[in-house]
Amino acid sequence: MKDYEPNELYLRSHDRDHAYWDRRGFLRTLGIAGAGAISFGNSTLSVVESPILNQALSDAYSDRILVLIRLKGGNDGLNTIVPLYEFDLYANKRPKIHIPQNQLTKLNDEFAMPNFMVNIDPLWKEGAMKVIHGVGYENQNLSHFKSSEIWATTTPESEITSGWMGRYYEGKYMDYMNNPPEKPLAIQISGGGNMIFDGDLTTYSFSVSSPQRLKRVAENGTLFDNHNSAENLHDQQVSFLREASNTTFRYASVINKAYENSKAFDAYNNDNFDLQMSLVSRFIKGNLGTKVYMVSLGGFDTHANQPERHEALMTRLTRAIKVFYQDLGDYGVADKVLSMTFSEFGRRVAENGSSGTDHGSAAPIMLFGPALNGNGFIGNHPSLRTLDKKGNMASSIDFRAVYASVLTDWLCADEVDVSNAIIGPKPDILGLGLGCDGSEKLNRTDDPLLPLHAAVNQDQGVSLYLTLNQSSKVEINVFDVLGRKVGNTISYDLNSGKHNLPLIDSAARRLPQGQYFYKITTNGEKTYSKSFLVK
Repeated sequence: MKDYEPNELYLRSHDRDHAYWDRRGFLRTLGIAGAGAISFGNSTLSVVESPILNQALSDAYSDRILVLIRLKGGNDGLNTIVPLYEFDLYANKRPKIHIPQNQLTKLNDEFAMPNFMVNIDPLWKEGAMKVIHGVGYENQNLSHFKSSEIWATTTPESEITSGWMGRYYEGKYMDYMNNPPEKPLAIQISGGGNMIFDGDLTTYSFSVSSPQRLKRVAENGTLFDNHNSAENLHDQQVSFLREASNTTFRYASVINKAYENSKAFDAYNNDNFDLQMSLVSRFIKGNLGTKVYMVSLGGFDTHANQPERHEALMTRLTRAIKVFYQDLGDYGVADKVLSMTFSEFGRRVAENGSSGTDHGSAAPIMLFGPALNGNGFIGNHPSLRTLDKKGNMASSIDFRAVYASVLTDWLCADEVDVSNAIIGPKPDILGLGLGCDGSEKLNRTDDPLLPLHAAVNQDQGVSLYLTLNQSSKVEINVFDVLGRKVGNTISYDLNSGKHNLPLIDSAARRLPQGQYFYKITTNGEKTYSKSFLVK
C-alpha cells in the first residue's frame, strides 16, 4: 500500500467526498434542491419529456395567489386583537403591558385592535380583513423550534420531515423532479429553514435567504455574482459553485422577466419586510405565475420590554400590508391575492416581571384581501377565565383547519389534495367565503367528467370514483412518475351518473408504494389527469 503525505491524504479524501456527491446533495449544498437537471462527468441526469405530465402541471398557474406571512417568535394575540367584553380581566392580568381603552380602535362591540395597527383599519372597513380566533393545537409545544416544525409538518411526529404545502405539491405535481414547471410553484423569502414547502423528495419552493439576494436575482437574472479572479484552488471551487448555481437555478431568468415587466411602487419603507412585500408585488404584477409566497417578520419573542417592541413590529407589519394592497389595487389585481399571518404560538395571558410575556398557546390568524368579501370574526375567542395550569388559553380552532380551508376555499384543492397535505384526522372546513367550495367547482364547467376522485386501497384494489353528466366512452391509463404506462388501457362505454371503476386492470402487477397519475380520455377528445399516492 502506497504511503501518502498528510496533505495528500486530505486532498484524496476531499476528492473522494466529491465523487460521492449525489444530485440532491450537490444541489442542497448550493441551496437549490429540486432546481432541475445537471450533468456530472459522463453521466447525465436528464429531464424526461412527458406531454401528459406537462398538462397535469399546467393548472399550477391559476390567477389566485396566497401570501403566507410568518410572524417569527410567537406573536402576542391578546395585544393584537383585544377582547373588550373581558377588558377588566385582561387589564388585571397585564397591569403594565395592556393596551389602554383610549388607545384602541374598535372593530366591533366585542373586539378592538391597538391604534398602532390603524394602518389596516381601512381594510377592515372595506371588508378586506377577517380574524380567526384562538388558533393553535392540543398540548401546545412551547419550544420555538418544535412548534414551528409542527405548524409546518402538521404533526408532532419527528420522523415526518415534509411540510403541508410540500405534500400538497408532491401529490398534485408528481413529475416535478423530472419535468419541473416553467415557473416556480412557490417562493420563500427569509424562511430560515422552514419546512412548509418540503416534500419527501425535494423542496417545492424557490427559497432565498434574504430579500436582498432575491432582489439581485430579480434584477440580474442570476443568483451569484461570479466576478472572481480564481487565483487559487479555493477561489476556483467557489467560482465553480457559483457558476453551477447560476446555471441550475432555472427560475432566475423568469423571475427577472417578471420583475422587469412590472414597476416599483414608491410607498414602501426601506426595511427588510417592506422589501419582501414589494418583491412579491413586483412578481405578481409581472405575471410570474407563482401561486404561493412566504415572507417572514422576526422579533416576536417578546419576553421583555414588550410594549415598545410589539408596537414597532405591528406598526411595520400593518403599514406594509396596507401599502401592499394599495400597490396591488392600483394595478387591478388586489382581489386575486389572499394574505394570511401565522406564528408558532401566542403568548401567556399574564405578563411576566420584565414587562413582557412568556410562550403561550392560542393566538389569532389575520386574513387580508378584497376576495374575503366582508370583514368579520371566525370561531370563538378563548376565555380568559378558563386557563390551563401554565396560565394559557385553550385553542378554539385547530391550525390544520385553517390550512385545509385555505387550500379548499382559495386554491380550490379537492379532498385528495387536502388529505395529501394535512396529516391526521380530517380537519373542519371553516367556510371563509372565498367562492371556491365544492358546489361552485361543479358548476363552473360543462365538462362531462365531474368530479374526478381517486381512492387508493391496495387490499380492495385501486379504484376511481367519477360522475358523468352525459353518456361517454371512457379510456383509463395509469403512469408512473417517469411517464411509463402501468398495465393496459381500460375502456368503458358508460351512461351518465356515478361510477366506481378499477384504475388497474387485472393483468397489472400489484402497485409498489409510490406516486402515480391517471389519464382519462372521454369520447377520444377531452383528457383529464390526476395524481394519486400508493402508501
